[in-house]
Amino acid sequence: MKNKEMWTKGWKILLVIALVIAGTSLFMNLYSVFLEDKASSAVPAEAMPAPEEEVYVIKVLAAGSADYGTLAYGSSDYQKSFERISNLVSNYDVAAYSQKSLIMSDVSSSFADTLLGIGFNYVALANEESLKYGKTGIDQSMNYWNSSGVVFGGTNQSTDEQNKLTVQNINGITVAFLSFTDILNDAVPDNENYLVNVYDENRSVELVEEARWQADAVVVSISWSGENMQMPNDRQLDIARKLADAGASVIIGNAPDAVQPVAWIDDTLVFYSAGSLISDASSLSSRIGIIGSVDISKSTVNGSTRVELTNPRADLLISMPMNSGYSVQMMSEADTSVSYEEYSKVLHMIDDSIRIGGLE
Repeated sequence: MKNKEMWTKGWKILLVIALVIAGTSLFMNLYSVFLEDKASSAVPAEAMPAPEEEVYVIKVLAAGSADYGTLAYGSSDYQKSFERISNLVSNYDVAAYSQKSLIMSDVSSSFADTLLGIGFNYVALANEESLKYGKTGIDQSMNYWNSSGVVFGGTNQSTDEQNKLTVQNINGITVAFLSFTDILNDAVPDNENYLVNVYDENRSVELVEEARWQADAVVVSISWSGENMQMPNDRQLDIARKLADAGASVIIGNAPDAVQPVAWIDDTLVFYSAGSLISDASSLSSRIGIIGSVDISKSTVNGSTRVELTNPRADLLISMPMNSGYSVQMMSEADTSVSYEEYSKVLHMIDDSIRIGGLE
């Protein structure tokens, strides 16, 4: 009986061992097949195609205001006025400036024709003097700009025009443009608020946010207080921060008769006051301005898109008297008593990372 029990226990042990061996063998066979399948389907890393990347780049130029007053209406040689910077402007995909003198009221259409002819193609119309001639002045100006073929904004002939957002595709990058003014010398006529884009902390910020959803880059021009100041005031700093947070890529500010620093707010490049692109002001300091540039790149890899601003630069311009008006010149090359070095220091008062000079 005892031998029989031992035999039964032994048989059970052998059966368990056999099952373990069979199970282990089966597992190893299955795992071996899995590894063979994986190895056969794997492609060596060096044979894997690299993710396809699309890269687009545009060059953006920012300039100050064209404020030519009532000087020689229609008789100045505007080609000579801009011939020293024409080659520079023509190198840029987006070249923006602020038209302060009203076309057909302060200056003739040939003035604007010359600026557009050398390559400026984004024009800000909202500024403190937009209502200098009332609705009639804006209507005359808008008749020209509506037929100009360039991107413009800031004054309007209707509410529909005011609410229209212009987005342009340039070399694969979509760019939106907005123009506001935070100062206005004349009251807006009743029921005609659409005439000028006056900065509003709610609506203006919303417009920038909407533009950012529709475009890769948003260029904002704004006229604001800060006259004759080297540093932006609290109001400028506050507005710039709000516009940057809303999605502005480049902010081109204009404070009357002032050249102020260029600086980053996070990923937004801000020209706090670009001063004068051209001016016939009697004061030499009022005829100085900034001309700046930045590259905007857009890269797309596997459906993921990144937009980045790089290579920011800034330099100084000055309007110098000539026989038939004024000539716009690089300040470093002009024969003037104003110190280029001292004004260059102003550009770095907030952010010394911006390169001075070297625009191409």
